[in-house]
Amino acid sequence: MADTHLVFFCDPPYYGGAEGYVAMLAEGRSPGWRLSALLPADAGGDVLAEKLTAAGVAVRRYPRRPWYAPRFWRELRDLLASTGGEILHLNLPSVYDACHSVPAVLAKSVGYRRVVTTEHLPMVLRARRHMVVKVCLSTAIDAMIVHTNWNRDRLAGYHHLPASKMVVIPNGSPSPAPMSAPDRKAFRAALGVAPGDVVIAVVARLTERKGHRFLLEALANVSRTGSTPEEVGPWKLLVVGEGEDESALRHMVDHLGLGDAVRFLGYRPDAVRIIQASDVLALASLVESQPLVITEAMACGLPVVATAIYGIPEIVVDGETGLLVPPAEVGPLTVVLRDLIANRELRERLGRAARERFEARFTLERMAERTYRVLQGDGLTAQGEGSGARGGGGSQG
Repeated sequence: MADTHLVFFCDPPYYGGAEGYVAMLAEGRSPGWRLSALLPADAGGDVLAEKLTAAGVAVRRYPRRPWYAPRFWRELRDLLASTGGEILHLNLPSVYDACHSVPAVLAKSVGYRRVVTTEHLPMVLRARRHMVVKVCLSTAIDAMIVHTNWNRDRLAGYHHLPASKMVVIPNGSPSPAPMSAPDRKAFRAALGVAPGDVVIAVVARLTERKGHRFLLEALANVSRTGSTPEEVGPWKLLVVGEGEDESALRHMVDHLGLGDAVRFLGYRPDAVRIIQASDVLALASLVESQPLVITEAMACGLPVVATAIYGIPEIVVDGETGLLVPPAEVGPLTVVLRDLIANRELRERLGRAARERFEARFTLERMAERTYRVLQGDGLTAQGEGSGARGGGGSQG
C-alpha cells in the first residue's frame, strides 16, 4: 500500500512555538506517511524549512503575497496541485494566519480529500470582518486540532467556528537524552554560571506578550528584599530567544542593576540543553495557549513558574508540578521566584512531579499518534479527546 501523502502549509514570519510544533510532528510521524511542506520563500520560513528538510520532508517555497490577491490564489492552487498531496495540514499560530485558511478551499478544489488545521492562539484578535471570511472558508476544513479546552471553547464561542469539528490534543515534546552530571557542570560553566548559582531559564521570543519585563522586575525585587545572599542564594537568568524588545530589555537590566546576573543568549538551536542545565523555567507571558517550552521543561524535570492564563493551568498543576501567578503582577512572581531560589527541596519535588506528569500526558509519541489519527480521519472525536485532556493540558516563540 502506498504511503499517505500529507502536505504541511505554514506562513511563519519567524520560527516560534507554532513552527516547532510542525517540526515535531514531522519527527514523530509513524511509518506509512510521505510528507511535504509549503513554506514562504523568505527569511520567515528558513529555519522551519531547514528543520523539516532534516526530518525528511520535501519542502517547496512559495512567494509571500497578500492572502486576498487573485495572483496568490492562482499560484497557490497550482502549487498545491503539482505537489499532489492527499491531506493538507494548515498550521495557524493565530486564527487568521495560514492566509485566512484560503489553502483549505484551494486544496479541495484540486482533489485533496481532507484538510485539517491546528489552531494555536485563538485569543489573538483581528478586525471582526476577518471573522466572516474565516467562518466561510472553514466549511472546507474537516477537523480542527486545538491544544487546550480553553482554546476549543474560545474558537466556538467567540470566533463562531464549529465545535463539532474540534479535537483537543495537548502539545507534546520529545524526551531529551540524559545529560550527565559532568556534562551539565561543564555546560553551565560555558554559559557563565558559577557552581552555586540557581539557574532560571526563560525561553521565548523577546516581545511584549512574553512578559520578560515582569520577570526582570521580580528578580530585581528578589535581590533587594533585604535578605542576605546567603538566605536567598545566588542566581542567574538565562534569556534564550530573539525579538524586537531585546534592546529595551537590555536597557532594563542595566537600569535595575541586575548586571551579570542576566545573560542574553539569543536564538539557540540547543535551547533544550540549556533547559536541562537550568534549575527553573520561568514564563511570565500575557498571551499563551499551551507553550511547548513548558512541556520541554517538564520533560527535563524542571519546575515551571508561569502565569495562570488561558491553557497554561491545563498543563501546570499549581503547587504540584510548578507555581502559577497572575499575569502582569510583579509581587506574586517575586514571592515564588524567591521561594524556588532559596529552597532546593521545593525545586526538586516540583521537578519530579513535573516529569511524571509529562510522561503521563505530554510526550511527543502521545501527541503524534493522536494527531496522525485525526489527519487520517479515523474517528477521533472532539468529545472523546476533550474529556481526556481536561485538567491536563521550545520553542523560542
